[in-house]
Amino acid sequence: MSGVWLLSLEALDEKDVPVTLRFSTGQYHGDGQAWMPRMQQAGLYRAGLFAGDLLRVSRSGYGETTLINADGALNYLAGYALDGRRAELRYATGSEVIDVLVGTVARVSYQGRMISLRLRDPIETLQKPHPSTRYAGSNVLPDGLEGTDDDIGGTIKPRVYGQVRNAEPVQVNSARLIYQVSDQDCRVSAVYDNGIPLAFDGDYSSTAELQSTAPSQGQWSDWEPPAGKWRRYQGYIRLGSAPVGQITCDADAPVTNAGAVMAAVAAEAGAMIGDVSTLDAVGQLRLWVTDEVTTADLLDRIAISVGGYWRIDSSGEVQAGTLAVPDAPTLTLRDHQIIDISREATGAGQNGLPVGRVLVECDPIERTQDSLAGGVSEARRARLSKAVREAEASDASTLSRHPLADDVQIASRLATRDQGKALASRVLSLLSPRRDVLTITARVQDAGGLATGSTIRIVTPRLGYSSGRDLLVVGREIDTSRNRQTLELWG
Repeated sequence: MSGVWLLSLEALDEKDVPVTLRFSTGQYHGDGQAWMPRMQQAGLYRAGLFAGDLLRVSRSGYGETTLINADGALNYLAGYALDGRRAELRYATGSEVIDVLVGTVARVSYQGRMISLRLRDPIETLQKPHPSTRYAGSNVLPDGLEGTDDDIGGTIKPRVYGQVRNAEPVQVNSARLIYQVSDQDCRVSAVYDNGIPLAFDGDYSSTAELQSTAPSQGQWSDWEPPAGKWRRYQGYIRLGSAPVGQITCDADAPVTNAGAVMAAVAAEAGAMIGDVSTLDAVGQLRLWVTDEVTTADLLDRIAISVGGYWRIDSSGEVQAGTLAVPDAPTLTLRDHQIIDISREATGAGQNGLPVGRVLVECDPIERTQDSLAGGVSEARRARLSKAVREAEASDASTLSRHPLADDVQIASRLATRDQGKALASRVLSLLSPRRDVLTITARVQDAGGLATGSTIRIVTPRLGYSSGRDLLVVGREIDTSRNRQTLELWG
């Protein structure tokens, strides 16, 4: 039975009144709504799950739908606002309607007798610069906390997510020796001058007190500087005397666990987020942002750091977790439903083999230092010479069975080496066994409701799957012209 493609679009009309537009590839009245049969081609759509280097799949999703406008009856759409708004693509066969794709409108173009609608995954809304603040450069020294146009005016203010260690704070007032490590509330726990910790002199209660009251100058210990003390207010610190060398500091935001950090990032961008408890269990993150960056890039860094993934579901909510073996399947595809099947690899490594070794970068610091004061211990000198520490896990049996077994390196922002070790061990246990990478093509009516991140069971005598194999949907491509869906599977 041939089906009908349905496309509904949320929009604002010329008077900014919300409206829903409904188009179809043929006559459809199944839900009692008026669907205009003006879709010439529903398009080709791609989408994938992001999990860093742990999964080899393209994440970007897009498609283009064309509407017939030979009589000019759709010219009114030129005055409508559709960009960034919800678009739903469904497939109807008889009384069954399958939800196939939820996205947003990226662009509308008018080409002769056709109107082209370019659709994007909902992730498009998170690929914009993350909300941030910039220094106004408005100081009239000795007053002000915004720098001047001659130094930091117009630059991005730093922001701490989770933790930061040995960061070089921004000097926001040179006359009063005031620095800033974060434009949001955080707790500065230590300040160093050329690696030597300065003495803490207490908290300020306001920015007014921060500017009006200097810390104590302190005393030199014999001939060894520094002599100054420091005080703090939210993300600011103030020194009691001019530093001898490089000023660095340690600070913690109100939340430090990975899941809570991801939730905070999503909230700043106005995005909803689901359960992130599995990310919280991995540990604390150190993430310090000093330049313009997209929200999606921040979420990527967090997902990579915990050996996890993130995506946006059909409701527009961010879903995130740690990559794991496929769970209970939501759908079974049998041999007669499979148009084509191919296995590209039997291992999760980049070379298609199992992974025998995992190396995790962890315990990051922001500023490495070689020129330090004489009183800095050898242990601290060694730590400050390296931007990260490393944790490794390897599997002797996998390396013996597969001499060419691949390595995986994870650029993590986890706060401790113990957490890095746990991550390396978990990822190794996940990637060292056989992991099949498949591509399957099926009819939309057989597999149209599947979303990335769901689990499917494949039952076919081909490739030895007679007893069935559960696999994670990590990518998909929908070809509406042939009513087919191609799935990228892993597990």
